Amino acid sequence: MKSGATRFLNISLRKKSVAIFIMLVTLPSLLIGYVILSRYETILRQQFIDSMEKNLNTIEMNLTEKIKAIEDISDYMIYQENFRSFLEAKPTPGNMEQIYKDKTAIEGFFAFQIMSKQYIKSISLQGVGGNELQMGEPVKGLEQPWSDLAKANRGGIVWTDSYSLESGWTGSKRVISMFRVINSFEKPSNQVGQVIVRLNETEFTDLLTTPVPKDQGSIFIVRPDGSVLLHPDEKLVGHPYPDSSMLQEIVNKRSSVFALQEEGTSYVVFNQHMKSTGWNIVAMVKDETIVEKTKAIKASLQILILVILILGLLALIGFELAIIRPILELKKETHRLKHGDFSAQVEVRSRDEIGELGRQFNNMVTTIKDLIDKKYKLEIRQKESDLRILQSQMDPHFLYNTLDTIRWTARLEQAPETSQLIETLSRFFRMGMDSGKHHTTLAGEMEFVRAYLNLQQKRMGSKLRFSLFMEASLEDAVVLKKVIQPLVENSIKHGFKRQAGKIDVRAYQDGADLIIDVTDSGIGFSKEKRLLIHRALEERTGDKSVLDHAISNIHERIQLVNGSGYGVELPMEQSITGACVRLRIPLWMNEKEEEA
Repeated sequence: MKSGATRFLNISLRKKSVAIFIMLVTLPSLLIGYVILSRYETILRQQFIDSMEKNLNTIEMNLTEKIKAIEDISDYMIYQENFRSFLEAKPTPGNMEQIYKDKTAIEGFFAFQIMSKQYIKSISLQGVGGNELQMGEPVKGLEQPWSDLAKANRGGIVWTDSYSLESGWTGSKRVISMFRVINSFEKPSNQVGQVIVRLNETEFTDLLTTPVPKDQGSIFIVRPDGSVLLHPDEKLVGHPYPDSSMLQEIVNKRSSVFALQEEGTSYVVFNQHMKSTGWNIVAMVKDETIVEKTKAIKASLQILILVILILGLLALIGFELAIIRPILELKKETHRLKHGDFSAQVEVRSRDEIGELGRQFNNMVTTIKDLIDKKYKLEIRQKESDLRILQSQMDPHFLYNTLDTIRWTARLEQAPETSQLIETLSRFFRMGMDSGKHHTTLAGEMEFVRAYLNLQQKRMGSKLRFSLFMEASLEDAVVLKKVIQPLVENSIKHGFKRQAGKIDVRAYQDGADLIIDVTDSGIGFSKEKRLLIHRALEERTGDKSVLDHAISNIHERIQLVNGSGYGVELPMEQSITGACVRLRIPLWMNEKEEEA
């Protein structure tokens, strides 16, 4: 035992955590889940059986109530004088008045019964004297065998099987009827007539199918002799039930609930005995129906077990990330430090004890490294520092002063055009090299573009014509520096192709936006070129040369500062020749240039 515990302590921390998770979370969860599922299925099955037995008890009480009500009607006829008089009297002229009175009283009684008990379809009364009476639906059909059986029964009640009759109102109908011979009150051995009460079969079937839908099984009624009184399959009515083993269980009343295998399907059979009639209400429920009712609960329990396992796994992962991995990383960095690698550092992800341990390790490595540097590398680093050569940068003022000197020299030598050109170049450099600011006014930007175009016009001569237009109210509008000049340069380099042309720059207000159009009379954009530029502007995809194009760079600068909805646009209304590039930026007025 001690040896096993020692071996467990000697394995890696990661394997220990996995083993603990399996032994204390996974296996107990699976075992408890299996026990709960098995036990719960048994409980649910018993609950279903109890519920079905209660339903059958309710059906028995309802049927008994209806049957008792019909039998009470026949008992009433035996003792009521109007019935006896009507049944025994012969239709002679001297008896007609009394017969009429009796008939009227009986019709009222029958009408009340049919109206109050809607399951009664019709009532027929026949007397030995020849008087007959029928109330309810007019029906006809084969009923003589039942009538004969009632006569042979000498006043006993005879309940028929389900059989078919033709109704004069609704066509073919199935009924269950009560036949009974009415005997004389004074001489019980003498028959005075017969009564037939027909009940709508649906009153029985509706009661029976409520607890057991057709797709889940069947429910039917069997007589004490084993013949079927009522069944969804009409072919079985009036015959012994074909399954002898089940019939034996039912007739002998061995058990109220038992299992049955019929035609390859497993059933649970419920047998409810009716004491009033001796009938048996039999319900056959498919076993898979009971199992189906437990599936939802079983699925919920399975999901619960799965959630527990997932939470346990997440806890293991959290343990791995929060404790095991930092410790293993600390072990790895300690190994590096052991072999002289003083760049070893632990990534600190938390402020707990593990994180504090990592911080102390990093501080320790830094301290050791500093001590080594001070002792062994201080002189070498000092020499390297002395030997460094600082790269000097050209002072912009030196360039401006030199250009001014050349300009004045040109004036002294009476070269005014050269002097003006140098002055324009100097002004262009002064405006362009002011790198301390990212914004300028629209007037300043237009002046910068004018200086550039003047220089280009000196180079190109009459081949280049240009015009700059700006609404007077927009002089102090704030714009990014160098957003117009690259577009003008593009027109000269790519639009003219060494041929004459004109460039127009227009700045105007459009609602809350400032619009700057740069239009040239050059070769313009081809359809393919426009598509590539549009894709580069909208999707940042396409040819790398297009993405690095001045238009794309300016568009990105404007959107970085002002957001989407602003930038470079290629208007569709431009003329067939030449090109037009439009800048859209928010209109922002300021007397001073905005510093970056």
